Amino acid sequence: EALAESLVALHGFDHVRLCASGTVAVELALRGLKIGSGDEVILAAYDFRGNMQDVLCVGATPVLVDIRPENWNLDVELVDQAITDSTRAVLVSHLHGGQVDMSALRDMSDRRGVAIIEDACQLPGARVAGRVAGTWGDVAVLSFGGSKLLSAGRGGAMLTNDEGIVQRARLYSHR
Repeated sequence: EALAESLVALHGFDHVRLCASGTVAVELALRGLKIGSGDEVILAAYDFRGNMQDVLCVGATPVLVDIRPENWNLDVELVDQAITDSTRAVLVSHLHGGQVDMSALRDMSDRRGVAIIEDACQLPGARVAGRVAGTWGDVAVLSFGGSKLLSAGRGGAMLTNDEGIVQRARLYSHR
């Protein structure tokens, strides 16, 4: 309970769902957003393998977008042209200390009606354009795995302000 309260306070979200790993948190976020068969999820062509596996696990199609050569993170300028009528979300990770241009991605996602799942597993507590990493997304995911900066050996979290996302994740987890 103390961890959940601290995460909510740091990120300013209403809800946190603690889980077994960051990979599970991504799957719960996808399921909470009702992403499944026939849907597309955009992610960087270079990303954590588990993120693509989660997209496939829920039956959606991963759509890969190139990375920026200077920081190996998603090139936001290429996302807009990858969005189709089937695109439901962008799964964006901040990797190796690099940061994605979340302000531009948020503007584009709002304009195009596409959700953002922000993977802040490698950037816990860091600031991205003045905001805590994870707070740009409709859903944030964190990992507390042994290789992470904020480690508990295992575990993860999904954070959101959307009660519907939390409820769907809770129901899936209980089943």
